[in-house]
This record gives sequence, structure tokens and C-alpha cells, in this order.
Amino acid sequence: MAEQEMFSSVASKFMALYKERVVKKFREASDTRQLDALLQNNEFARTLFGLSQTLCTRYDSDVWQAKVLDTIDLESIYANVDSMEGSEDDYVDRLVKELLRYFKNDFFKWCNKPDCVHCGNSGEEMMGAGHEGPNSVERQFDCGIVEVYKCPKCQKMTRFPRYNDPLKLLDTRQGRCGEWCNLFMLFLKSFGIESRYIWNREDHVWCEFYSTNLNRWVHLDSCEQSFDEPHIYSVNWNKQMSYTIAFSNNGTNDVSNRYIVKNQLPRDQISEGDLRYLLKTITKRLRSTLNDNEICKLAFRDERELLEWVGGNTLMATKTRSAFMGRVSGAASWKKQRGEDGKS
Repeated sequence: MAEQEMFSSVASKFMALYKERVVKKFREASDTRQLDALLQNNEFARTLFGLSQTLCTRYDSDVWQAKVLDTIDLESIYANVDSMEGSEDDYVDRLVKELLRYFKNDFFKWCNKPDCVHCGNSGEEMMGAGHEGPNSVERQFDCGIVEVYKCPKCQKMTRFPRYNDPLKLLDTRQGRCGEWCNLFMLFLKSFGIESRYIWNREDHVWCEFYSTNLNRWVHLDSCEQSFDEPHIYSVNWNKQMSYTIAFSNNGTNDVSNRYIVKNQLPRDQISEGDLRYLLKTITKRLRSTLNDNEICKLAFRDERELLEWVGGNTLMATKTRSAFMGRVSGAASWKKQRGEDGKS
């Protein structure tokens, strides 16, 4: 008994010293000159830093979240969650699965090409007529570019603004992967679910949420209604990828090892050391207002995430409906052009 008490005492002292070391290292001031030089000399670093300025905290608006909850069918969502088999421990996991189903099947619409706003002709028949800049109204909703389509039936033009404002998307309820991920992130946040935005350099985005039941970050793709299938991109879609970065309100992380199981493209946009420094510096800034216990908790979580990838990523292809099919969402020609149709 005495030996057990002595062991517990030593373990507690060791943990206290380790926590103190973690906090001290975190609290050390970053070299702003190194950051300034990196941002000045490396375009990819500027891209990631700019994304962090936008994506890390944009979904934490109480007003936005309240608007989502006022708009969606909460009664049916919770009824469906309660009808699933499970326990109190996995309730949030079941809620996320229901949000994926509801968002894809009942709420949001995939848009390859818009229907004609003049005669209602199907988007399948619309002909691309180039791109334009946003007008004054579209610009109010964070629109960077507008796709223009000509209707072969009435010969009139229809504009498809690519909105980035989640509240606007709550009204339009259509788009492609950028719009889907953008609004689904706000959905997750509106339910108080800890989540982060996942950006891939090869033009795809999706989400993750932190499952306290599974004690890890879990992949989510609202376009595919995909839950915990991080390998679908490089394996099922046969997508080639280089960098995959996570953005949340308490940190930025390189999660490429979770998603790039094969088809690894060269990582030549920034040195690995500079990338680690950049993401760590952004993370320190985001966590600067947290107390010591919160800093330790997140640091330990980061370490557990890194340990997931020790020895290599051995995830196999999913056994679900998407196995070896390539991407589910999007037109066949569009998926082929993007290299996401599952074919070599």
C-alpha cells in the first residue's frame, strides 16, 4: 500500500512538472521577425495565414448560430437522433450523423449548373457563358466570383454567385463543396459541437468534429454524408493531394497524414520546419487567452493526434456505399476533370 501511495505521489509530481513545462514553452513569446520574414517570402505561408484569419473564428457568432436554429427543423432532427440505438455517451456522435443526413437529404442542394431564373429550364441544359465579378448586391454577401449561364430555351442569362456568407447560404441552400462545408460548419457550431474546417490544397474542403466519446477528431463530409471515412479522398476517389490543414478557434494543424493514404503529391510549397513553425505560431495566438489547464488539455490532445500517425497510416478503403465508387456528389464530367471519379 505504501509503495502504491509513493508511486502515485511521484506520478503526480511528474505530471505537475510536465504540465508546467508545457505551459512555459507555450507562453514563450514567438519571434515576430521570423513570422514577418516567412510571410514576406513564401506565398503558401501567406495563403495559410490568410485562411487562418478568416476560418478560425468566423463561425463563432451567436447571431449566426441562432439564425440556423431558427431556420432548421429541430423537432425532426432530435426525434431522429432519439430513435437511433445508442447510449448517452455517443449522443453527440448520433446527432452529427443525423445532421449529415438532414443537411444532404432535406436541406441543401448540390448545384452543378443553376436552373434558369427566367423560364425555369433545368440546369442540366444551361450553357456556361464565363465568369463575372460580383455586383454591389452580391458583394455584400462575400461573393468573389459569379458564374454566368445561358439558357438555350429562352436565350437569357442566369447568374450563379459563389457566396461565402453562411447566412446567405442559409437562404439560397445550394452550391458545391465550398458552400456545403461553409454552411455545415455553422450547423455544427450552432449545436455547440466542437469542430474545425479542413482545407485541402487540391480544391476540396470538409469538416471534422471532436468526439468526446471516441476521444479524437472525426472526419465529416456533408457533400458525401460521410462520417469517419478520412481515406475516401485518396483511396475511393483516387484523389492526389499534398497538404491538408485544419483550422479551428483554438488552433491550426497539419492533418495530411490522416487523409493522404496514397497518391501523395510533392510537398514543395514550404519547408516542413517553416510549416510547423507557422501553424504553431498561429495556434499560440489563438490560445493566448486560455488558462493553464486549458492550454495543457489542448496540448495533450495535439500530442494524441500525432500519435495516431506513428508507424504510418494503415486505414483501408471504406466498406460503405461509397467503396471504390469515386465521388458521389457532382456531375460525372466535373468529377473526372477534378480527378475525383475513382479512376486512375
